[in-house]
Amino acid sequence: MYSELSEIFGFRSFRPYQEEIIRAILNNRDVFAVMPTGGGKSLCYQLPAYMKKGVCVVVSPLISLMKDQVDAARANGLRAGTLNSTITPAERSEVGAAVRRGELDLLYVSPERFNTDLFIERLKTIDLAFFAIDEAHCISEWGHDFRPDYLALSRIVQEFPNVPVAAFTATATPQVSQDIIERLGLRSPHLTRASFNRANLFYSVAPKTTTERQILEFLQERKGESGIVYRTTRKNVEATAAYLRTHGLTARPYHAGMSDRDRIKVQEAFRRDECPIIVATIAFGMGIDKPNVRFVVHADLPKNLEGYYQETGRAGRDGEPAKCLLLFGRQDIATLTHFANQIEDPKAQEIAKTQLRHMIQFAEQDGCRRAGLLEYFGEPFPDANCNSCDICCGEVERVDATIEAQKALSAIHRTGGHFGAGHITDILVGANTEKIRERQHNLLPTYGVGKEHDKIFWRGLIDALLAQGLVSISDQQYPTPKVTEEGWKVLRKQRDFQMIRSAPSKRSKKQPSFSGGTVENYSKGLFEQLRNIRMKLASAENVPPYVVFSDRSLREMAACFPTTPEQLLAISGVGNRKLNTYGQQFLGVISRYVAKHPEEYAQRPTPSSQEERKYEPRLMNSEQETLRLLLEGKTLEEIGIIRALKRSTVLSHVETLLNAGFEVLFTPDIAPDRLEQIAEWFRQANSWNLTPVVEIAAGQLSYEEARLARIVLKQRKNKKSGEETAAAK
Repeated sequence: MYSELSEIFGFRSFRPYQEEIIRAILNNRDVFAVMPTGGGKSLCYQLPAYMKKGVCVVVSPLISLMKDQVDAARANGLRAGTLNSTITPAERSEVGAAVRRGELDLLYVSPERFNTDLFIERLKTIDLAFFAIDEAHCISEWGHDFRPDYLALSRIVQEFPNVPVAAFTATATPQVSQDIIERLGLRSPHLTRASFNRANLFYSVAPKTTTERQILEFLQERKGESGIVYRTTRKNVEATAAYLRTHGLTARPYHAGMSDRDRIKVQEAFRRDECPIIVATIAFGMGIDKPNVRFVVHADLPKNLEGYYQETGRAGRDGEPAKCLLLFGRQDIATLTHFANQIEDPKAQEIAKTQLRHMIQFAEQDGCRRAGLLEYFGEPFPDANCNSCDICCGEVERVDATIEAQKALSAIHRTGGHFGAGHITDILVGANTEKIRERQHNLLPTYGVGKEHDKIFWRGLIDALLAQGLVSISDQQYPTPKVTEEGWKVLRKQRDFQMIRSAPSKRSKKQPSFSGGTVENYSKGLFEQLRNIRMKLASAENVPPYVVFSDRSLREMAACFPTTPEQLLAISGVGNRKLNTYGQQFLGVISRYVAKHPEEYAQRPTPSSQEERKYEPRLMNSEQETLRLLLEGKTLEEIGIIRALKRSTVLSHVETLLNAGFEVLFTPDIAPDRLEQIAEWFRQANSWNLTPVVEIAAGQLSYEEARLARIVLKQRKNKKSGEETAAAK
């Protein structure tokens, strides 16, 4: 498992929870995993799909997500295909034939296909490894993105009782989680509920004032970075994108009212880093597996916290710091309440209103944003200061506003609680409106008592009164604030009132801290040259740049200056397939840069960080079973048949056993003279890594034969070393 992780995916170690999930799948158990966006869910089914015999059927809700994952899987050397409405009949026939021949590791399909008996009957004729269900929350009516087509997935366990099912989601409360397990009929599943804490995301909430201007100022501080701006309506999407373009930013709109062709063009431009900013409705993003999104702006209030969490989670998937800004105004509540009231099903309407209340509570809270978000998902946050939200980092401050609150509460009371926040604000600033004159509110004692502040201040203060329960709104459709008992305590001078506001300086009093392993000290010049070669290679292969290498991998290259295949293989995200495909081009760029900038090369990290990748093998149950069969004298082919494992998986077990110090004896199906020839190639390469050996062989050696020879040669070396040690003793 560790060997495949390194050689195929190029990672040194697993992320939290990945190893135990993969182990459960390899042991044919059902799995239900709640893991945050960017937590590495796809690896949890791609790695066992590579190791297990048969094809893994991946159910994914969006075609664009399938395309991203198929591209990425193929780049790593996995055999992946998809069946969806965008492929041609010829492509569909080709994928179907590959499945029947057992030539695919991964088959991506949409949930709609499980509504057809024909598709299910065809699945029964092929060798299935397991089912993987992505975005599993879509099957729950309590989930934020319920899709009726997902209900058909409950047939999987009934129709395929001997095939394991692994379900994954990034957003599920405990209630939604239980609903998913029951609807899918999972059988004593291995359960994983990872932390919802995305430590690299910075959360901030600001009052909505001049919305488009606020967005522009935020983006101007992040020129060159890639991100998403969410708006609720198509009209606002178009207007905001046009506004940003008039101010020199490359931004495109995306919404369901556009043609399929235009939406695909926008998606591709974003994926390929050709258009850094997308202004979109929530229709955009779920199908985008882009790791280098550096910001997400919600210019309107999301409908629920699950959606907000998932949408902000599209930032920083590479583990690097990213910023999440929410602009919040009371008018958003009326809009979303109206949407909820349009839902005909009473149960669904109540669910929508409950979710909206939780969203409002988060936007209005005056405590740590991270703690409030995690609390919603049932996860306590023990730290008093997260050091990564606007409140904890001092971008906002608490101030005494008791006198101002008394003025506002008095205006609300004297008008009988029959008028909205806008009218109350006009009274406080002494506005000369027709509505004020008609009702003679210009004669009230509170008329004009708040002239020292502008309307924006008073709207923010009324929002704060609502958030802290000093006023309430009984009718969300016509939101008119009324003074509560707590509000009367302020009016009677029985308690004080504090509110939060932006700090005088725009800079945080504390600098956000993030200890997630981000690469900070790297050569900016080399990084840009690596980005350029990545873009050229990606364009030539018609894939997004991050399919070649992620930004994080490029930063690590620009920090360590690898100049040999072994050193490049030590970079996170560089596996044998990518080393073989792209290594020469990237090593060429690095070597030329080193020749021109020897002073930067001299300041690189110590060589110990660039050593060939070291494994830390642990003997799993599956490897123990392979060892038992080897000791019984079984061949690799016999073990593969008995255990329903691919030959490459059995070879990985053997290598792990050797690295762990076990004596593994078997008769290799490789001729002695052929073995000596391969041994000579290993000596020339001066490395146990397979890629340089295969390159030296110049087409005369496959990776599988090289791996088999490596096992035999290591075994021979270990035996010789043991004999020499015994003789010395």
